[in-house]
Amino acid sequence: MTLAFSSSLGNGFGVKLNPGVVWGIPPFLLLIALLTLWNNPVTRAYFDGDYWKAVGKFGESLRLAHARYVDDEKAEYEALVDTALDGMISSLDRHSSYYPPPRYEEFQNDTKLQYFGIGVVIRKVELGILIARVFPSGPAEVAGVRPGDFVAKVENTSVTNLTLSQVSDLIKGEEGTTVLVVLRDVVGDTREVEVTRGRIQMSSVGDVSVDSNGTGFLRLEQFTARTGDELRAALADLEKDGVKRLILDLRDNSGGLLSAAVDVASQFLEEGKLVVSIKGRNNHPERSYHSRPKGPLRSYPLVILINEGSASASEIVAGALGVSGRARLVGEKSYGKGSVQTVFGLEDESGLRLTTAMYYLPDGSTIHESGIIPHVSVPCDEEMEGKLRIQRFQDAFSDSEGFEKLFGFAPVRDRQFQIGLSLFSSKSLKEIQAQVEVLETLEIAP
Repeated sequence: MTLAFSSSLGNGFGVKLNPGVVWGIPPFLLLIALLTLWNNPVTRAYFDGDYWKAVGKFGESLRLAHARYVDDEKAEYEALVDTALDGMISSLDRHSSYYPPPRYEEFQNDTKLQYFGIGVVIRKVELGILIARVFPSGPAEVAGVRPGDFVAKVENTSVTNLTLSQVSDLIKGEEGTTVLVVLRDVVGDTREVEVTRGRIQMSSVGDVSVDSNGTGFLRLEQFTARTGDELRAALADLEKDGVKRLILDLRDNSGGLLSAAVDVASQFLEEGKLVVSIKGRNNHPERSYHSRPKGPLRSYPLVILINEGSASASEIVAGALGVSGRARLVGEKSYGKGSVQTVFGLEDESGLRLTTAMYYLPDGSTIHESGIIPHVSVPCDEEMEGKLRIQRFQDAFSDSEGFEKLFGFAPVRDRQFQIGLSLFSSKSLKEIQAQVEVLETLEIAP
């Protein structure tokens, strides 16, 4: 018997037993191999009778379903195993998932904020499928696609009755292939554009601006491996433009990489400040993450906008900077995701995403299932939130009248942003919260 070991994404060792191949392994090598298996919490299962009992039960059920189920196509081994793994992992908690090979590749691309397509953002509005944004220097811009165009057809398929997801799937494809898109302008004139699909690398930094008073605004879309560097570059540009204070918008940012959250928080904290700590199974302390600025320390006043869509890495940043007193938080209670997921790649290029730890803010508190309460609460109903999400692309259109014609509503006032601005004044948090409550009373008055 020989033992072969293979590792995958920090998963430790997988074991392949090849019976009847080679006997006579030196005892000390066999002992080392067995100790290696025992010391790894994953492969230790090979010494557990309950593990083999469970494997036997699963194998027997798999063989029976494959051999006896009435629909042989549904009972293919791969389909049965994928379904079983999906049910097993998703039953653990809502953040744990199994990804079969195609979905695992999509998941990896999502975490990198990349895909293969033409580089546009589309929205479904009353007049059709609107090109709301065209990425600078992307394939679509090179081919002449403009914000404000409508998608009429993709190849020979009309998009009239299709969902956004279906239209997106038609536009995306393999790198280097071409797609013919029929575009329509607001008055009904059409034109054909042939676009060569490419690798679209989206920035995690969204809108960036600074006003005449030196107040900067920056929105982070997600936390990826590039977020820290992209933020450093954006802040450097703002500083060249004379930024004196900053509003960091983390609304609807669903999170991402823990390392990116630590990097972002570090840019506003002194060296060595605790950002977050994580604890694993049985509340066992695993690691604490401290700030390690990779560039100049940004010490200007900071306001962070959060809402119920701010989760995970967003909550780490908002929580660390809020608890430390480095930033004031404005908006709504955050999502409340205080768990850490680890992704494990499997040999067939599928993957598991498992909750492996919980994280804790610098003051020892956890926001899991409870969220972060902002210093100043500014409610925003679902309808208004939807309008504000669409309005992020307003700069691509010439005027408010044109915007209303395309989207069906006039530009609305972002109250959370406005209250964020007022936090840079000399007013106390109590005074500003009272101001918010007065405004709410006026808005609901008959």
